[in-house]
Amino acid sequence: MSGGRKKVVVLGVTGASGITLAVHFLRMATSSDRIGKVHLVVSREAIRVGASEVDPPITTPSDVIDRSTLSDGARERIEIHSNDDVGASIASGSYRTDGMAIIPCSSGTLGSIANGISRGLVQRAADLTLKERRPLILALRETPFSLIHAENIVAVTRAGAIVMPPVPAFYAGQDWETYLDHFAMRVLDLLGVETDRPDLRWPDGGAARRESA
Repeated sequence: MSGGRKKVVVLGVTGASGITLAVHFLRMATSSDRIGKVHLVVSREAIRVGASEVDPPITTPSDVIDRSTLSDGARERIEIHSNDDVGASIASGSYRTDGMAIIPCSSGTLGSIANGISRGLVQRAADLTLKERRPLILALRETPFSLIHAENIVAVTRAGAIVMPPVPAFYAGQDWETYLDHFAMRVLDLLGVETDRPDLRWPDGGAARRESA
């Protein structure tokens, strides 16, 4: 990317199943030359889930970065914040970012955001993102939805967020790693970040390919 300001995005990771989604998003985001910095906030609940989902287990926020197998240059563009640090830069509307994604997003986090509750930096940064009219993507990991979930989805959507459950795009193929990359790419699309992965997109003539498969 020649000239111009590079994008700054926030990645929140909360205590729902699917921390591997965050790993793939972090890898793809830092591989883009359109992004200058990623602010990473990992909740204690996310660490607890990550310890049981990933082998070797994720036990610290730094482990999320380590699992992403990033280059030194990519790692330098990531800043870790404690979820307890509600005085961090990303808690202030005067600090300029280009949007936030919460991957995965627990139903509890969704409920807090829907009701304007800010317990911890992830929720505070999300609340700020909405009030500043910046993109907020919530990778809600819950199924089936209760009426409470559905009403919270409606509330945050009305407030400007995009709820994006990680539903497989089967046309991308049946390889798990490809699916995870495809989801990461779609989130980056919603944040206005271009990615150099044409292999993950629906190609010209895709319908014909599907019919002949």
